[in-house]
Amino acid sequence: MPPPYPDLPSIDVRRAYLACCAPSPWLLVLVLASTSAWMLASPHALPPLLAGFGAAALVWFHSDGPGRVNRLGTPAALVMIGLAAWWATHPASSTPLHLLIIAAAILVSALAALRLRAVLHMATRLQARVDATAMAARWIKLPAAVSVLAAQQLLSKDPMQPSLHRTLVLATLAWAANEEAQAMERRR
Repeated sequence: MPPPYPDLPSIDVRRAYLACCAPSPWLLVLVLASTSAWMLASPHALPPLLAGFGAAALVWFHSDGPGRVNRLGTPAALVMIGLAAWWATHPASSTPLHLLIIAAAILVSALAALRLRAVLHMATRLQARVDATAMAARWIKLPAAVSVLAAQQLLSKDPMQPSLHRTLVLATLAWAANEEAQAMERRR
């Protein structure tokens, strides 16, 4: 007797989650363009580079994903941008300003690395949750319209349409994230 649900194709929830947490490419292009323009106009390249790094980190801290590090990362990135702008307008600055800029750069780098680690850890946990769930339970958790279309595609033996596969991945990501959020809330 065949199983009541056909096997779903392998779903890479990890990559979908990483794509959801990635910063907006348009904002990164804007940061790169403004940093490049400032570098061309500035006699010293280091202040615009540091401000550009701070702005890119700010965009990274404001993208989707785990937000615990963002509360500290946002002000640190803003301080770094401000210190770099101060240094650009006062080039004969003292050693304490340079030490503050170095400390801010180290702090922003560490917080960005911690956020990346948290995003990668969450992506791995979501993928493990999906892989550990039985096929019947995965079908039940899908929205009805998606499961009907997916079942028709899988039973017809035709290759799955890319738009349906994307919808299937996003629906799977949504329920895995909801399950993970509920598990985290129960642990609290």
